[in-house]
Amino acid sequence: MKSFLSFFLVSIFFIYGEKQDKLTPFSYSLTDYSISGSIEGHIILTPKNNNVRFGGGLYGRPAKTSSSPTSDSVLVILTGNSSTNESETELEYLNQINQQFQPSILPLKQGQTVRIQNSDPVYHNVFSLTSPHKFDVGRRPKGEHFDVTFEKPGVVDVFCDIHSNMYAMIYVLPSNIISITKIQSN
Repeated sequence: MKSFLSFFLVSIFFIYGEKQDKLTPFSYSLTDYSISGSIEGHIILTPKNNNVRFGGGLYGRPAKTSSSPTSDSVLVILTGNSSTNESETELEYLNQINQQFQPSILPLKQGQTVRIQNSDPVYHNVFSLTSPHKFDVGRRPKGEHFDVTFEKPGVVDVFCDIHSNMYAMIYVLPSNIISITKIQSN
């Protein structure tokens, strides 16, 4: 990488130096080259416990709760200069496990499809009122799924009509996205 940049800078000075008497502006595009690298570091997240109520609480009895940390809440998104119309063909999943959406944050590329899967032993009714991505999968028992394709960029809020504590966000990103990475807190 350093040798490429040195060559590139030397080439610019050499070419521009020859044309100094004419003061011709010079520009150079890096579109013919690919440069790779890495980003390294640490992000420390303090997990927040989400208490989920599982019935109970009737006649003075305490409600049963379950907690799980939120560790999927950081996205790193790299964009490019040109947009491509190629949509991702890989199917993404939004699952319902222990009366929570897994993952709670789901990044997608424009045109990608999400399979909304119920893995809980109870019914769920997943829906979104976010325009233009409104949908309602209806009541689905364990093992059933419903596919939704997201054609326009934006943030989609997802809820369960039966369990008001369930919430997820789907980020539909434009087609010029090069890479999406979710960072785990551990």
